[in-house]
Amino acid sequence: MRREHPRVRGNSSFLSAALRLAACCAFVFMANGIPPGVARNATRENALKAGYLFNFIKFVEWPQTAPTDALTVCFLGGSGVYDELAAVLPEKRLGDRRLMARQLVPGEPFTNCQVLYVDAEQLHTVAATLGAHAPAVLTVSEAGNFLHDGGIIELFAEGNRLRFRISLENARRANLRISSSLLQLASSVEKET
Repeated sequence: MRREHPRVRGNSSFLSAALRLAACCAFVFMANGIPPGVARNATRENALKAGYLFNFIKFVEWPQTAPTDALTVCFLGGSGVYDELAAVLPEKRLGDRRLMARQLVPGEPFTNCQVLYVDAEQLHTVAATLGAHAPAVLTVSEAGNFLHDGGIIELFAEGNRLRFRISLENARRANLRISSSLLQLASSVEKET
């Protein structure tokens, strides 16, 4: 008789999702010729951030009011991450949605975006509007204190690893649901107050 580990029983969807995320991240590393946990130059770091960003999208549920034919990932700064992601998006889909990348100029509204990546150097251009951003926009940045400024996912380096924090309160305000699979992989999760 086969016995399952208590944590595994009933969590096959979590394990499957976690394995997919780990495999996708490992693929990003292998495609760039570096082992997991090492991002030494800007190109490799940008590819790693683009890989994380692409995988975050898979674990977020947008409301029914979001476009059903396409999902647009907008960038404010972060041209290296944009280049890496834009190179692979034309061949990727999220269910029935086409994935597109668009570079914004500072001050341009991001109301037609479902995801907004904000470079740390550009945070000042949107910091005042992040807490009141348009509904259904997943915001991601490597800027320090990004979650406290109203962002949803904050990337950060820990040793030679890229990690991330999530704010459930900011996600709820944006009317987004983040999969428990992604929450369990986060370094920390700020709960709703």
